Amino acid sequence: MPTIDLTPFGFTPTESVVYAALLRLGPSTGYGVARATRLARANAYGALEGLVSRGAAFRSHGRPVQYRPSDPHALLAHLAARQGEALDRLSRALRDASLPGEPETRTVAGERAVANLIQQLVARAERQVAGVVAAALWRPTLPAWRRAAGRAAVDVKLAGEAVETEGIITGSVPVTEPTILLIDDAQVITATGAGDELAALWSSHPNVVELARRALRSPPAPHVPA
Repeated sequence: MPTIDLTPFGFTPTESVVYAALLRLGPSTGYGVARATRLARANAYGALEGLVSRGAAFRSHGRPVQYRPSDPHALLAHLAARQGEALDRLSRALRDASLPGEPETRTVAGERAVANLIQQLVARAERQVAGVVAAALWRPTLPAWRRAAGRAAVDVKLAGEAVETEGIITGSVPVTEPTILLIDDAQVITATGAGDELAALWSSHPNVVELARRALRSPPAPHVPA
């Protein structure tokens, strides 16, 4: 079984080991987890309670007390929401506490990393999001689009096969069109490729923003189903 490392999300190494054990064992007592992981009983119980307090496990009310792991997908959603909230707080604090910084340009690789970047930036849009987004990036970033649509103007087309867009997407373009998103007329994300080969560029540089603005003024040809 691949190593599960929850430490980047505030968990301890022992909690990572115990969560992985719960996934293998299913509902278990602290004693059972201690035996399976070869941890001291006190350490196993401490890690289990830590997982419960962070939403990664649940404790039964019966006797003996048993612990079961949170569903991995539910845990991912929970951690993503917590990180999004933390990033929002940090964004507000940095905006209020610092002078405008130098414009930057960075690259990101991998479908999950690109989706996370889009989700974080789109969710914090205040005025407008315009451009094109690949269908493969739509579903994993849908919560951010819902949030953006509630407080900003969204004028975004979908590149690829039609999916349920909840009325947020304004049209479609051929699947060959790259993702390009202009956020609040101040930040740009553009991405090409698929899966592990997906790569994105993010920039707040005025020249890059202007290039994106001009590209979006000349919209791609509308998608015509075969």
